[in-house]
Amino acid sequence: MLSLNNHYFFLPENKALVKGSKYSIIIDFESGRTYRVNRSASRIIELGEQGFKVEEAVEKLGSELKDSSIISFIEKLVEQGLLLLSSNPKPQGSEKPSELKLDFIWIEVTPNCNLQCIHCYTEARVNKDEQLETLSKEEIEKVIGEAAELGCRKIQFTGGEPTLRSDLKSLIEYAKVKGFELIEIFTNGTLLTEPMIKFLAEQKVNVAMSIYSYRAKTHDAITKVPGSFEKTMNSLKLLLAYGVPTRCEIVAMRQNEKELEATSYFLYQLGVYTRPPDPIRPSGRGRNMENWPTEYGQAFLQTKPSFIISRENYEKNKRWNSCWFGKAAVTSSGNVIPCVFARDQVVGNVKHQSLAEIILGEKMLRLWGLNRDQIEVCRDCEYRYVCEDCRPWAYGLTGNLYAKSPRCTYNPYTGEWEKKETFLNVKGGCVGRPETLVQQDST
Repeated sequence: MLSLNNHYFFLPENKALVKGSKYSIIIDFESGRTYRVNRSASRIIELGEQGFKVEEAVEKLGSELKDSSIISFIEKLVEQGLLLLSSNPKPQGSEKPSELKLDFIWIEVTPNCNLQCIHCYTEARVNKDEQLETLSKEEIEKVIGEAAELGCRKIQFTGGEPTLRSDLKSLIEYAKVKGFELIEIFTNGTLLTEPMIKFLAEQKVNVAMSIYSYRAKTHDAITKVPGSFEKTMNSLKLLLAYGVPTRCEIVAMRQNEKELEATSYFLYQLGVYTRPPDPIRPSGRGRNMENWPTEYGQAFLQTKPSFIISRENYEKNKRWNSCWFGKAAVTSSGNVIPCVFARDQVVGNVKHQSLAEIILGEKMLRLWGLNRDQIEVCRDCEYRYVCEDCRPWAYGLTGNLYAKSPRCTYNPYTGEWEKKETFLNVKGGCVGRPETLVQQDST
């Protein structure tokens, strides 16, 4: 290799360096990989990024590292395509900020439900005698219209059970008129009639449902309503027959964790889209940890660096919360929260303010801007801008909105991932440390 001394060295445009307490990572947006480097290596890269030439970096670090080690390290990264050499300084790029807009909105059209699911995050229930506060049709239409004015084109009608509202069709039609491109209802399916399903097909409305097991006995034990599985399955088959885009969510809990794999396969055979089962969220009745899926809960822990990496998400995560940025939920009482699971994070009420005033207000922007740099422990982690966050998880289990995610087992102060046995991050200590200068993560 030619003499490096008089050359500038820096990361290519499709790479980025993120510093942590003990280690740093080089993110390769092209390959989707991360490379972990120690403090000395990170210091060398930082000097290059700051505009130092190789010889200047060697001189600056001469008291810390051998000249040959610095040169060898730079050569190695150049060979791997992780650094560039140039006779000119690194061109000054400009970060494109994420557009500040409402991208997705949930509207809870009723607090009532005909089922009594043991894990319900809204604590919805059958209320024959008690009249709970509910937004009127006119109030919901106002919210829909204001959301559309904010540029939102994705909406989900949920509850409670949204099909309990006799005016649900009208609300869907109104959302269509206002230009919403994705309209979805989240329903338990037990009250869907064939005329309603035909309407959903004609209006090109998506449907989301929860299926708790392939066994009726287990499903009905969770909903606490005998016969609910049969009704839900009848509706699911009709939805598929009419070509309604339908997805099914499986919520994992102690009562069904032995049947999760079989339930996923059952839905696959039906031709239904489903994601990996999601453990119950610690919100509402989901706070009852007696229902926590012990075995699946441990499998849900993150014990290695496995991330979906993109430049777009990286830039967003540096400034905003990785999950609820651009989202809002309006509860049946009119409260606005950043996520349906964030029941305590109320930022306003549509009965007293316009949706725009709430969404663009200080409280919501503060929550949207709750990035990893503000989260305890995470702020010192090198993976913080490629990691997905769920504040309701942390808040629901700890009562602290700024707590580290309980499903993450990484300790940025030691650079070690803990074992699954340290359930929900109960332990904090780690042992051992890597000795390599550059280590490719298994992402």
